[in-house]
Amino acid sequence: MKNKYYSVSRAALLALALTAAFAFTTSAFAYSPAASAVPGAGSTVGSDGSLPGSVWYNGDLNHVNGLANERDSSLGFGQYAHVFDDFNVTGAGWHVIGLYSNNYDSMTGIVGVEWSIRQGITAGNGGTLIASGTAGPGNFQVIFHNAGDFGFTEYTVHVLNLNIDLPPGTFFLNVTPVGSGNGRSFTSDTSGAGCIGTPCGNNGNAFFDSNFFGANYQPTGDQGQPGDFSMGVQNFIGPEPPPWAMMAMGAVVLIGVQRLRRRRKKA
Repeated sequence: MKNKYYSVSRAALLALALTAAFAFTTSAFAYSPAASAVPGAGSTVGSDGSLPGSVWYNGDLNHVNGLANERDSSLGFGQYAHVFDDFNVTGAGWHVIGLYSNNYDSMTGIVGVEWSIRQGITAGNGGTLIASGTAGPGNFQVIFHNAGDFGFTEYTVHVLNLNIDLPPGTFFLNVTPVGSGNGRSFTSDTSGAGCIGTPCGNNGNAFFDSNFFGANYQPTGDQGQPGDFSMGVQNFIGPEPPPWAMMAMGAVVLIGVQRLRRRRKKA
């Protein structure tokens, strides 16, 4: 009897806490980590949730909630919900080769990943579109990350093979899984644990855009979630030449200088 009443009360609390765009359904089918329908399933990312080469990662899931981030899911074909969060490009700029988001997912087939980078988003204003696209087979992967919560499993949805140059500044990122008509997806909330770069999952400057939920670049706080969301950016960093190559280059330069000096002496 104790277990029965505990389960009922816990379910009631979840039902009250998880509503509207972030209403998890405990009866939804959750992936198995080995589900063959999920590209890349069975692999794991690091315990911190970031991917190699990340220059910005907003932090790990905090096991509190998630906001709808999906397209062509159980919402219906053509229906979407996008979560945007801000990141700062530093230094001389970044050469972006990959983008990703961590999502509570129950889609039984992810057929693509829709992504976009914007600048200057404010309430009711989508700002300026900098780059966008939909990654199809061969250009994305879905990687098992965490057993998750609320009957959902957390996956890293990863866009590959990008070639985007971003100058220094503040941008907004969205990475959304595209389904085949069933299941749901919710970008994981984060409190900034394990973050890389800035902001560090701690400024609450995120926006929600959805034709299904009637939100036009609405601050996520209006959806009851004033926090931040787990996503990241990978930058290309050229490999450093090995020591022997550096020594060889130095020798070539030295020989060139010596020859130039000899020519000047003869002249």
